[in-house]
Amino acid sequence: MANQGQLQIYTGDGKGKTTCAIGLCIRAAAAGLKVAFIQFDKGSEENDFYSERKILRSIKEIEVIVTGKIRMMPNGQFRFANSPPDFEEAKRGLEIAKKAIKENKYQLVVCDEILSCILTSLLKEQDVLDLIRAFEEGLKSCELVLTGRGLTEAIKEKADLVTEMKMIKHYFNKGLPARKGIEF
Repeated sequence: MANQGQLQIYTGDGKGKTTCAIGLCIRAAAAGLKVAFIQFDKGSEENDFYSERKILRSIKEIEVIVTGKIRMMPNGQFRFANSPPDFEEAKRGLEIAKKAIKENKYQLVVCDEILSCILTSLLKEQDVLDLIRAFEEGLKSCELVLTGRGLTEAIKEKADLVTEMKMIKHYFNKGLPARKGIEF
């Protein structure tokens, strides 16, 4: 797979960005590829709120790396405001992603919700462009996948593939809350 890596982006306001990236991780692992699945702003390692972590961790070819602080509060409310540790965790995730690309240990590196970190001001557009530059300078030795809302034009220009999940209709608008095993 040397020198064949492409930059894939899954973005948009519709459901399915992370789910799509998880499917790619499973496909890659089934083909014997080593995968780094790096989650940005999705709680801590101790918080297994997200169900996909359980199955992904059971696949030896996939390394799950979680960054971020817990946003889902015990009362079920979501914490939207950023705190200093949220910024620190976003930067830590960025460094982990750069290292994963440079190590040449993985054939697939997924940065789940990294684009949303730009939208929520946890990262700057330039931070993600620097990550892409590290990917390019590494001769695209892996497949790099970025997910999340808030794709910028500059990042889109660098991409080899962009898929936009467009919300046409969502049961959330009828008042149905996020469900374990379906949304998380």
